[in-house]
Amino acid sequence: MIRRVIVRRFPLWFGFLAVLLVSGCSGPDDLPVALFTLDPESGDSPLVVRFDASASFDPDGAIVRYDWAFGDGATGTGRSPAHTYAAESETVFTVRLTVADNEGNRASGTRTVTVHSPPPPAEAARVEFVWPFHYDADGDDAANLNDEYFTLENTGTGPVDLGGWTVSNERGAVFRFPDGYTLPVGAVVFVHSGAGVDTDSVLHWDAEEPVWNDNSDIAVLRDPTGLIVDVYAYVSC
Repeated sequence: MIRRVIVRRFPLWFGFLAVLLVSGCSGPDDLPVALFTLDPESGDSPLVVRFDASASFDPDGAIVRYDWAFGDGATGTGRSPAHTYAAESETVFTVRLTVADNEGNRASGTRTVTVHSPPPPAEAARVEFVWPFHYDADGDDAANLNDEYFTLENTGTGPVDLGGWTVSNERGAVFRFPDGYTLPVGAVVFVHSGAGVDTDSVLHWDAEEPVWNDNSDIAVLRDPTGLIVDVYAYVSC
C-alpha cells in the first residue's frame, strides 16, 4: 500500500513568529520620551519658573515618574513643579527632566532658564520737615497768614511725587498737595498758610485763619496711603 505524505510549506517568517509566540517573547520595549515646557524662560532674580511635563509620553506604556534637576543644585519630582531661581549676576541654568515608564525604562530631556541679576533697589524716597518752620507770623497772625509757613525738603535719592500727600496739625486741619506736584532731589518747598500764586517752590494752604498755634503744635506729614512719613513738634519757650 502506498501511503501519501502531505507536506505543507510555510514562509520562514511564520516559523519565527511561532517561536516568539510559544516562548512568550515580544519585540524590544520602546523608550519613553521626555518633553516639557517652562514659563517663563527668563527674567530677573528671584525668578519663579513653572514646569509642565504633560507632553512626555511612552509609545508602548505609561510614564510613571518625573524627576527634575533644576540646574542650581535643587531637585524635584512630579509632572508640574515650580522652582525659584536666585542669581547675583546673569546665569543660565540647564534643567534636566528624567522620566521613567512602567517597564522601568528611562529617558531625559533638557532646556535652559536664563536668570538676570536682581534689579537695582528703588530710589529711597525721603521727605522731611526742615527749618524754617515759621509758625508765628509777624504782628497779627490772622492779618499776615502768608508769614506763617512750614518747609519740606527732599533729602532722598530720587524725585518724589507729592500728589495726594498731606500735612495736618494737632487740631486736624489738613493741607493736601496738588496732584502731579513733584519735589526734586535736594529741593525745598515752602507752604504758606494764606493764599497766593503757587510755584515750584512755594505753595499755599488757602486757610481762612492761622493754621499753627503760636505756643505748641504738631505737624504730621503723611503719604497718600496715610502712612506717617515725618513728624515735627514744637513748643514755644
